[in-house]
Amino acid sequence: MSSRFRVAMGGVSEPVGYSLIELARHQPQVRLVALTLGEIEVPRGSRMEVFIADADRWSRVMKAMRPKVLIVGLGPALNLVGKDDSPLRAIDEEETVVEIAKTARFAGVERLIAISSEGADRWSRDRHLSAKGKAETELSRLGFKRLDIVRPGPLSQRGGRRRISALRGRGTDVDTVAKALMTLSLRRTPGKFTHDGEGIDRAAGMLSRAPAMKDGAGPHAQEG
Repeated sequence: MSSRFRVAMGGVSEPVGYSLIELARHQPQVRLVALTLGEIEVPRGSRMEVFIADADRWSRVMKAMRPKVLIVGLGPALNLVGKDDSPLRAIDEEETVVEIAKTARFAGVERLIAISSEGADRWSRDRHLSAKGKAETELSRLGFKRLDIVRPGPLSQRGGRRRISALRGRGTDVDTVAKALMTLSLRRTPGKFTHDGEGIDRAAGMLSRAPAMKDGAGPHAQEG
């Protein structure tokens, strides 16, 4: 994988977004593009494009920049204490995320990575988990060449340099999730893949050799 390609991210939580920005600095084949709701601080040494617009205008931006991969969050993270007011914050409505994904598909985006949640299930009695599960189902019908569903637990961060809202429980490490997302953005094997706890850890550990790696599982496989 020698040529550079665009990877767009939008509607991700602040800590995951900034971790992806840091990781992209060390992935020369990735040209990271951020879709945000306001200005963000770009770490020194990072070279990236930032498009600032309301979520309902992201579709126009998507048509213009035509990324190969879109990383998007399916609504706010669960168990978040306090309001996430970052310009990188997740979009509140899963339906909006699905509409953005539809536009991305029609704009030529080939691969979609959706950050869902541990326990997401359309039949769940928990309305948040149910909404995320329904969104996963809708995304699987859009015809992306590759769809990765990532289901971390509540996000946590060890000794983070940036502000992060407190989270209940042990959670899933932010940097681990970001490394897994970067690994998956480099994979091109067609199909639908679901990544839970162990699958996320495994993908994160493979980042350094991700460009040369091939998936061992076939379409519609589940990891973790």
